[in-house]
Amino acid sequence: MRVVVLCLLSLPAVAQAETFTLSSAPTSAVVYGYGAQVTREVSVTVPAGTHDLVLPDLPAWMRGDMLRVSVDGARLGSTQFRSSAVPPQPERETPEVAAAKERIEAAERALTALDDRVAEARLAAAAAEAKAGFLGALGTNEGLPSDVATLADIARLVETETLAAEQAALTARQRARDIEMDRDDLVEELEDAKAALAALTPPAKEVSQLTLSVTAETEGDVTLSLSYPVDAGWRPVYDLYLRGEEPATLDIVRGAMIAQYSGENWDDVSITLSTLEPASQISPTTVRPQLRRIEEPEPPRPMSSMRKDAEGLAAAEPVMEAPVMADNAVATSFDGPGVTYSVTQPLDLASGVDATRVNLDRLSFDARRFAHAAPAFDRTAYLMAEFTNTTQEPLLAASEAALYIDNTLVGRSPFPQVPAGAEGDVPFGPIDDLQLSYTILDQSEGDRGIISRSNAQRQRVRMDVENLGTRDWTVEVQAAVPYTIQDDLSIQWTATPQPDERNVEDLRGVLQWNIDVPAGETREIEIQQELNWPDGMVLR
Repeated sequence: MRVVVLCLLSLPAVAQAETFTLSSAPTSAVVYGYGAQVTREVSVTVPAGTHDLVLPDLPAWMRGDMLRVSVDGARLGSTQFRSSAVPPQPERETPEVAAAKERIEAAERALTALDDRVAEARLAAAAAEAKAGFLGALGTNEGLPSDVATLADIARLVETETLAAEQAALTARQRARDIEMDRDDLVEELEDAKAALAALTPPAKEVSQLTLSVTAETEGDVTLSLSYPVDAGWRPVYDLYLRGEEPATLDIVRGAMIAQYSGENWDDVSITLSTLEPASQISPTTVRPQLRRIEEPEPPRPMSSMRKDAEGLAAAEPVMEAPVMADNAVATSFDGPGVTYSVTQPLDLASGVDATRVNLDRLSFDARRFAHAAPAFDRTAYLMAEFTNTTQEPLLAASEAALYIDNTLVGRSPFPQVPAGAEGDVPFGPIDDLQLSYTILDQSEGDRGIISRSNAQRQRVRMDVENLGTRDWTVEVQAAVPYTIQDDLSIQWTATPQPDERNVEDLRGVLQWNIDVPAGETREIEIQQELNWPDGMVLR
């Protein structure tokens, strides 16, 4: 037995397992267009051995399967997540809470001292009033001496002492009123102190708790990192400044509007913005085989049946068309998928309040100023700035950008996505000196003959660009002529002068003229078009 005891004493001491309760808060976040990944990081010094790290103040809505945990400085063992029936934690009083409680106590002491002073003044007033009452009763006492001289002395004494007593009572009442004037301020201070404490100690709310088992080989610091998804998002915003003539400069001040709805406030959190879309489609659509069949055409239906169907359709619920799926532009990556922007300073973002704007950087590009005209729709030409994205990253699309000429705000407009190396056009408002007109000179429709049994439509229009200003302009004029993919519909058109570009930006039938319009002059463009289609058909 002695040998066994000696062997046990020779073994190294095993550190006693401890439980460390840690308070945590968001420290960093990666914010996507929709959604964010928040990280809480907290450190603690532990002795060698196996210990439990408890985080008792996680949000109640948190899901255990969405948590990602890493530990630095120790080996992570089991994890236990509890979202209900969380044991109550001992109250930890922060310096701010202690200061708020001391403020309440000081306000209560000051209010008590004031009430004591008021009571003292009122006691003095009551004593003086009692003295005056006694002197008044003394003057009516039947046992007074009958000697005239003595009675005179007593009367003078009563008069003098009564006056002094009443004056003392009056002074005491006035002092009590003066003291009470400060009571409202002390009551307000007490209420403010209680409100401050209430703000620092909100009502207990439901929380989740995470317990981690870690093993440290030696005593040292252990850093716990916990990340989870939340509801948040960001969108780009721009301020665009067009400066100078030729060459012109386009300055783009890039910013971001960030908002989060996680249910917990972010204080001094490091923010990284990402163009990735974790919540979007991440797998390709499955291609299904197409089964086609042919059937006998349905016989013509009588008008009465069609009328009944129309009435039933009118009474039914509206039929919704299938949604049109638009292609989503993908940002060009640098060192991996997506582009990230790091906000230089940590931010305070309250949950569920207005978005916070942060400025990212300023870009500058050489720009070409020109006038764009669509006489069929507009009465003036519009100033445009064309630039090339010479950066190595895309300029993301924004729903609204503020537009300035020099430093004067001229309007707001959506901003399209401009990939790296691509060209972009930005509008900067109307040019009142360039007046546009669109005149239909000739238009006819009708039967061209009995033999051909075909219908036709002919039209001749003129577009005018008038320069009322004192500077020359190069104007890009655009118009559209009809096009078809049907052999039975014949379309012919001519233009004077001939357009410089056809099917602009791959839009069939869109024409463009690049014309010089000197100051004080007018330029004309005439278009003639003719459409022919078989008789019995309707032109759409």
